[in-house]
Amino acid sequence: MNRKNISIEILDDHPAYQWAKRQSDSVNAMGHIGTHIDCYTKMPTEAEYTTPVHIIDCTEAMPTLEQVESLELSGKSLILFTGNVEENDYGNPNYGAKSTVLNSDVLDSILKRSPMFIVIDSYGIGAHGDEHISFDKRCEDNNCFVIENVRLTKAMLGTLDSLEISFDSSSASTGKRCEVIALSSKEE
Repeated sequence: MNRKNISIEILDDHPAYQWAKRQSDSVNAMGHIGTHIDCYTKMPTEAEYTTPVHIIDCTEAMPTLEQVESLELSGKSLILFTGNVEENDYGNPNYGAKSTVLNSDVLDSILKRSPMFIVIDSYGIGAHGDEHISFDKRCEDNNCFVIENVRLTKAMLGTLDSLEISFDSSSASTGKRCEVIALSSKEE
């Protein structure tokens, strides 16, 4: 089994780190940079998971109802590959400007299929601000958690079998640092 860490760690010289340190609630802001899991109302019951994956290529557009209605996602990590990290790299203006927003009805349909995690190579599944937080809370209400800012590539899509996910449950931030390891049975 091949293992690859796809987490994005932010060093103190990165602009996202500098931005987070300047915020009035810098502890909370620091949790929301790099790869993290959002936990606004509750957390997963364990701090470590290994899940099978279902991948949707979202490089042309975010998924439609028709694309998700027949999916079997129970106990899986749904990976939404947008290409944002690969195309724009993390944390620059183009990264934040790319729309990776799910339609509300599509999110409801995904949640009915009971994935454990929604993993995205972008800043989230809702528009910046209130919608972002409300979408994450809707996921949490359905025991699904959103993991943002993972380093996926198009080449990985055909080889990725499962994910190892671990996070710091003791963090005071609503964004908790997360490590995501891609597991594949064959080379990229």
